[in-house]
Amino acid sequence: MYEMKTVVGTSQIDKDGLLKASSIFDLMQDCSFFQLDSDIELTKYFNENNISMFLVLRQVDIYKLPKYSDKITVRTYVYECNEAYGYRNTVIYDENDNELAICYAIGGFVDLSSGVLIRVPSSFIENYKFDKKQDMNYLPRKIKTDNNLLKEIDRFKVKKYCIDDNNHVNNARYIDMAIDYADDNFKRIRIEYRVPAALGDTIVVKKAVIDDKVLLKFDNEDNKTYAIIEFSYSL
Repeated sequence: MYEMKTVVGTSQIDKDGLLKASSIFDLMQDCSFFQLDSDIELTKYFNENNISMFLVLRQVDIYKLPKYSDKITVRTYVYECNEAYGYRNTVIYDENDNELAICYAIGGFVDLSSGVLIRVPSSFIENYKFDKKQDMNYLPRKIKTDNNLLKEIDRFKVKKYCIDDNNHVNNARYIDMAIDYADDNFKRIRIEYRVPAALGDTIVVKKAVIDDKVLLKFDNEDNKTYAIIEFSYSL
């Protein structure tokens, strides 16, 4: 388990002074990578084999949003792993250790030379220590879509400020992109990552409203999918 403590700052809040959805993703992403970096054996194995992790899915359930200047703690840990995927929980707590937002995420092992998902030896998994799985509603890895219901509502090109050091759109920036197409007060965000979008790529936004959910599909102009985002208004 890895833990980081911080205070909600002005750059992380929305118009109501509450932690932004993308800031939740930023905090969880940062904590997860700090945890990976703190694991000396894992880092050594990744470096020697030119391997990294590609985020496949993140589900975030939101109980309460902290406000500006609130003290919060972010904790993350891996609870399961197989030869293809690792599974982790990340939780944001208030200063009294009450859960504010909980997450489960799935990451695939990727060969940095080819960009292809790979399998790691079972011997590597056997030596890893896992933590207890968080109690939450684990929805499927694949977000169900119906192309007959999805309608194009916008398209735009990827800008420089969205790009991270992997030279593609940072995972949290998809939330910044998506937030304009959903109403406020959502309780859950699920995002399935497919093909990374790069600088200058055109993102075609397709939207459907199904029951209490807003479904967004970010495609390229050839209908290849970058990401699927689902906002739910109940847990």
